[in-house]
Amino acid sequence: MTTNASAGARAKAATFRSVLSNGLTLLVRENHENPTISLQGLVKAGSVFDLEAAPGGAKAGLARFTASMLDQGAGERDALAMASAVEDLGASLHFESAAETASIRGAMLSEDLDALFAVLADALRRPTFPDQQVEKVRAELLNDARLAESTTSSVAPRRANELLYPAVHPFHYHRGGSEATLREIAREDLVAFHQRRYRPDATVVALVGDITPERALEAATRAFGDWTAGPDPVRMDFPPAAPPEGAMRRVVAMPGRSQADVVLAVPGVARTASDYDAVMMMNYVLGGASLSSRLMENLRDAQGLVYGVYSTLQAGLGAGPLQIRAGTNPANVERCVSSILDEVRRLGAEGPSAEEIEAAKGYLTGVFPVRLEANSGVAAQILAVELYGLGPDYIERYDSIIRAVRREDVALAARRYLSDSRYVLVVAGDLPEEPSHAI
Repeated sequence: MTTNASAGARAKAATFRSVLSNGLTLLVRENHENPTISLQGLVKAGSVFDLEAAPGGAKAGLARFTASMLDQGAGERDALAMASAVEDLGASLHFESAAETASIRGAMLSEDLDALFAVLADALRRPTFPDQQVEKVRAELLNDARLAESTTSSVAPRRANELLYPAVHPFHYHRGGSEATLREIAREDLVAFHQRRYRPDATVVALVGDITPERALEAATRAFGDWTAGPDPVRMDFPPAAPPEGAMRRVVAMPGRSQADVVLAVPGVARTASDYDAVMMMNYVLGGASLSSRLMENLRDAQGLVYGVYSTLQAGLGAGPLQIRAGTNPANVERCVSSILDEVRRLGAEGPSAEEIEAAKGYLTGVFPVRLEANSGVAAQILAVELYGLGPDYIERYDSIIRAVRREDVALAARRYLSDSRYVLVVAGDLPEEPSHAI
């Protein structure tokens, strides 16, 4: 069992950072408590780049499709051989695609670093995209897309993003794509996307555990040192997303559903924004604190209007949405919407209380060390620090950063980003269809 003392020592350990000559970034933190290594990594190859392949979202889902193919055959190994190479080590290696990046997660015994790096290098550098595996993965992704379109809790936030962001913005489209777009993606599209976006200068690998920086650098150089970077620098530019000029509403009719899902959305902030911490704390007070948030206390505990309600802040390199989500009986939709707007209006007008700010600070500073108790948590944190440029001592400074947020900072964030007159509202459930319209 990891003790608080050992977790604290790990948090204070220095991060070794090295950039190979081809641009690949390697991050290492030592922890020799047991002979294992946790691996976390990313490639800047997320779904925000789907629009490059086809304007108008015709190939939405391409980045996720590509990431799903990385372990389906690469180098001299087919899919079974890749899985066996990892399993025979008692290790793990997984790939997933998000909006901005493709992520890598793995774990191994320290002695097996070179062997796992060999599989990882093949996956990132030399995927073969076998036709049979392409169709197998396509079928899996199509099933995911059909399932997503059958649930109100998935349909409502997707349609909210489509209404909030214009069609030229990558956040307009869901990373999973749709049945139509997934059927349009050919093997050649996967190969081309991989060739454009999987490159060493878009890749970061973080290792935490029983490893020295010197050994990690030697292993990374052997596996990735001759990987060639692209001719142009990697750029991730996001068009601005202004709030709607007024309130927009859409109802998606889904007959036979016992629950209606309500989503109210406004543009949020990037993780790199100077006021991110204040906005994050504002979101915590509003609906991010689960059982103790304003939305939960009012809509569920006091009024019994919802099965659940919360708010999410999707902040990355781009400014993702701030969404308020609620599940309710279709008969209670209008009361639910009215109560959500009341809480938005109240937080904007009054700001948070001093007690709410202290509770938020206590939770945020208390849960952070817990996330560092496992090597995987440390690896995830140093990877985020690198991606967002938070500074090499961010983990050490985290407590003071949170403590420095003032009540007036959070009140200002509420006034700036929340609105009871400029938002999009989507309801999905057993209700009459309403096309998008101003309200």
